[in-house]
Amino acid sequence: MLCRLDISNYALIENVNLNFESGYSVITGETGAGKSILLKALNLLLGERADASVLKQNDKKCILEAEFNIQNIIPQTFFVNHDIDYDTLTIVRREFTSSGKSRVFINDTPTSLSVLKEFGSQLVKIHTQHQTLELFNKSFQLEVLDSYAGIESKVASYTRLYDIYKTDKNKLIGLKLKDADNRKEKDYIEFLVKELQEANLDIVNISNLENEYLKIQNWSSIKESLESAISIFQDTDNSPNNSIDSLLSALTPLQEIEPIYNELIIRLNSAKIELQDIESEIENKNDLDDLDEDKATEVKERIESINALSYKHNVNSIKELIELRDKLASQVSGFSSVEDEINKLEKLIQKNETELNSIADVLNKKRNSKISNLQNSINSVLNQLAMPNAELKVELSLDKELNITGKNVIDFLFKTNLGGNFLSIKKTASGGELSRLMLAILVIMAKTKDLPTLLFDEIDTGVSGEVAAKMAKVFETLGEKSQLITITHLPQIAGKGNRHYHVFKSDADDKTRTKVVLLSAEARIKELAKMISGERITESALANAKELLNN
Repeated sequence: MLCRLDISNYALIENVNLNFESGYSVITGETGAGKSILLKALNLLLGERADASVLKQNDKKCILEAEFNIQNIIPQTFFVNHDIDYDTLTIVRREFTSSGKSRVFINDTPTSLSVLKEFGSQLVKIHTQHQTLELFNKSFQLEVLDSYAGIESKVASYTRLYDIYKTDKNKLIGLKLKDADNRKEKDYIEFLVKELQEANLDIVNISNLENEYLKIQNWSSIKESLESAISIFQDTDNSPNNSIDSLLSALTPLQEIEPIYNELIIRLNSAKIELQDIESEIENKNDLDDLDEDKATEVKERIESINALSYKHNVNSIKELIELRDKLASQVSGFSSVEDEINKLEKLIQKNETELNSIADVLNKKRNSKISNLQNSINSVLNQLAMPNAELKVELSLDKELNITGKNVIDFLFKTNLGGNFLSIKKTASGGELSRLMLAILVIMAKTKDLPTLLFDEIDTGVSGEVAAKMAKVFETLGEKSQLITITHLPQIAGKGNRHYHVFKSDADDKTRTKVVLLSAEARIKELAKMISGERITESALANAKELLNN
C-alpha cells in the first residue's frame, strides 16, 4: 500500500507531500493541470528511467520519495537477496542532479535501478486504456485462475520443486560433460604415463649412452687408428719393441761399469713389457670391437626417444622426466569418477519428475473445476460495467511437458457482441473494453488475494452516464478489498472515492506551479459540482454533487 508520496523540484512541481490511506482514492484536475506529472513521478519511484529534464530548477536536486506498507506483498527474501534492511514500512527514494546523475535508495540502502524496477513492479500496478499488456500475459492469466481456484500455495510449492528439478537437470548435464572431459583428460594422462614408463628412465645412464653413441658415430676413425697402431707395432724395422731391443743391446755392456746403466736397463725392460701389453690390448680391441649395427640403431633410437620426451615435456634432464612421470601417475590415481553422483542425481530427478507430474495433474483438475465459475464471475462484473453481451472464455489445455506452473497452457478468449466469435483478447477488444475486462478481473482477484496498490489512469475515458455510475460502483467494491487510486474526469467516479485529491496549477512570482491538495468535504462538493456543470457552478450541480457523495 502506498502510504506517502513526496515530490520536490520535479517538472512543474516545486514541493508536494501527499498521504494516502487504504481504500478508494480519486485524483481529479483540469487537463494540463499536472496529473500526468504526478503519475510520472510515481513511475520514476517504481524504476522507470529519467533524464535531467525532470528538474524544475537546475540548481537544485529533484528528490522523489514514497513510503509503502509492503506487508503480505513483498517477501523478506527480496531484501535478504539484495542486502537491504527489511521493514514493513519501506521507504523508496530517488535523487536527480542537473548533471544527469541519479541515485536510488531503498530503506536508505543505495541500490540499482534494476533492483528498484523489480521491487516497484510488485508494489503498484498502473492501468490505462493503452497499457493492458499484463492481460495478454499467459502467466498473469494463469495467476487469475489459480487465485480463483485457491491453489496459489499449491502452485508455489510445485514451482519450488520445479526450480529444484530444473536446477538438478542442468547440474546433471554439467556432470555428464565433466565426466566426459575427465575421461578424456584421464586417457591422455594415462597415455603420457605409459609413454614415460616404457622409456625405463630409472635404469638409464644418459652419459654412458651418449659415450656409446659417440663411439658409434666415430667407429670408422677409431678402427683406422687401431689398425695404424698395430702396423706400427708390427713394423719389422721400426717397431717400438725392436727399438727398445736395440737400446738394451747398446746399454747392456755398460751395466757393470756404473750402476745407473743398470737402472736404465731395468726401466727399458719395464717399458718393453708395457709396450707388449699395449700392443696386445690394441690387437684384442681391434679383433673384438666390430660394429654391432643393431645395437648402434638401438642406442641411437634410445637417445632420440629420451630427447623427444624432454622436448615434449619441456624438461632438461632424466631426473625431471622421472619426477613428471610420478606426478602424472599420481594424478591418474587421483581422478574421481562422478558416475556415482550422476546415478544419484538421475534417481532424484526421476523421483521429483514423478512427484511434479502428480502435482501437475492435481492442479489441472482444480483449475478445470473452477473455469466455469471464474468465467461466470468475471462476466457478471462485465455486465455491471455495461458490457452485457461481453463474455470471457478461459481455454485450458494440457501439455505433455512440465513447465514452471504445471502442464497447463492457458488462453483468455473474448467476445464483445452477441453472435460474435471467441477470439484471443489481443484481436477482439478495444482499449476501453480491455480496461473494463481488466477491472472485472481485478475485482474477482481482490476477493481471494492481497493485491498491490492499483492505479487507474483515466480508464473511464469515453464512458458516461449510467455506465460511469456502474463503473464507479465497481471501483468502490474493489476499493473495499485493495488500495485503489483512480485518476478521472467523471464526477460519478470521483464521487465514490473515500478521499479526493485535486491537482491544479498556481501562478505566483512569475512562475507556474502544479499543486495537489486533499479536498475537505465542502471543497469536494464544489469540485464535483464544477465537474458536473463547468466553471459556472449551479445550485442543481451542487445538489447533484451532494447526492453523488451520499449515495
